[in-house]
Amino acid sequence: MQAQPLRLVTRDAPPATALGPLQQVLQNGSLYPVFQPIVNLADASIHAHEALIRGPAGSPLHTPDCLLRAAAQEDLRYEFENACVVSTLRHWGHMRSGGRLFVNISANALVRVFNLRGREGLLRWILDLRVMPRTLVLEITEHERVDSMDRLAEVVQEIRSAGVSLALDDFGDGHSSLRLWSQLKPEIVKIDKYFTRNISAHGDKLKTIQALQQIATIFGSSLVAEGIETAEDLRVLRDLGIEYGQG
Repeated sequence: MQAQPLRLVTRDAPPATALGPLQQVLQNGSLYPVFQPIVNLADASIHAHEALIRGPAGSPLHTPDCLLRAAAQEDLRYEFENACVVSTLRHWGHMRSGGRLFVNISANALVRVFNLRGREGLLRWILDLRVMPRTLVLEITEHERVDSMDRLAEVVQEIRSAGVSLALDDFGDGHSSLRLWSQLKPEIVKIDKYFTRNISAHGDKLKTIQALQQIATIFGSSLVAEGIETAEDLRVLRDLGIEYGQG
């Protein structure tokens, strides 16, 4: 009986791991910023701009909320924050716009970047992107608890000595706490929109803003009222003496 030829059993190679939607966006460099003005309420002049990140237009990852959720799901929080900062500074540098630029970054990401680059390396990186440190305001956004408050304070002191300013975002919401304000003494504190929206119809919100003004005086911070959407709220905040507003 003729022997049958030996047949080798082969298996298809396992497919390469597919990239997650956000990972594809980061790999393609598809993030881009838009710039929202921060206005001096006394004379309606533009004081600065805040960079707001966007994903590809028309995609499920266009809005910041969707991008943040994807970063959490794909465990790319730090990579996402780093890409946002790089994209923002690059765009701003190419525009060569005057005035100050507010850039969002979490406390933990700021500490991590500083640990990797150091003070001088961080400054060179900013300058290489054509942004002057004295025009840059790092806006601390806290969705998670700060790992080390003391280390954050050390980092803030170092970058402040180089001319970079600090802002505290969404005060009164999440982990933006009075301790952060007290320990970091930011030049700017942004009041969460919960306290400013419909303030013209809520006396308790007005009293809260007045209390924050007293704290701002103690720590030498200027206040930005976020979420201004009506002429009535604008009038009340301006009459209170709030310096800056953002719609």
